[in-house]
Amino acid sequence: MKSAALAVLLLTNSACANGLDDLKAALAPLQGQGALRGVYEAREQKTDQEKAGAKPELVQLSAQVEDDAAGLQLRWDRALLKRAAEEAAKGGRRNEVLTRAISANSGMRVAASVNYAPKLLQMLANSQLTLERADTWQGKPARLLELKLAPPLESDDKIKVKESTHLAQVWLDADGTPLGATLSQKIRLSVMVFLSMERASRDELSFIVQANRLVLLRHEEQGSEKNSAGESVFRNLYTFTPKG
Repeated sequence: MKSAALAVLLLTNSACANGLDDLKAALAPLQGQGALRGVYEAREQKTDQEKAGAKPELVQLSAQVEDDAAGLQLRWDRALLKRAAEEAAKGGRRNEVLTRAISANSGMRVAASVNYAPKLLQMLANSQLTLERADTWQGKPARLLELKLAPPLESDDKIKVKESTHLAQVWLDADGTPLGATLSQKIRLSVMVFLSMERASRDELSFIVQANRLVLLRHEEQGSEKNSAGESVFRNLYTFTPKG
């Protein structure tokens, strides 16, 4: 009788499980214990919509990456760092584009690229599954999850959130491991009544599992921003290519 009751319980739990549960279960063991080497590249483009005929602000950079039990190492090419220093020495915001890009693509962003599972689990913590269906990913059978995300918002009396919409689509293989995802968000804020900020973006991501990690191979981001400084559109591409 005990065996029969246990079998019924297991079947009930299995029937209640969904794709979101499978995704979380697949991500949990991917904590980045293995060693990984590769090349991280970034291409960032921003265009000022306020100026007619304005040329896009474009910057490209790459770094050698090693991540293992000892920690994360980034090696920037000396020629790149020299060029950034020379541009910054000229003064003015437009001459510091490369410096800002190097700073923005250091540390936490690269760490997440080579070990994305913890970040994705954090995003899923307060998510709501709205749809699950059979689909394909790059021509192969997959499960598609559509999710509503609820990232935590900073508590600040001076900031009023007028709109905060965050949606995700995640494609899973048969084991629940993510193959790719799209993230879309729209945010509208007002600051101290007379200031406002709007941002709308769409991100496309693709993954592989390597060295006990969920590796973010490609991240394409595009969208628009509007604030007191003006309005701009952006299109950024971040890639990581494993080596060895």
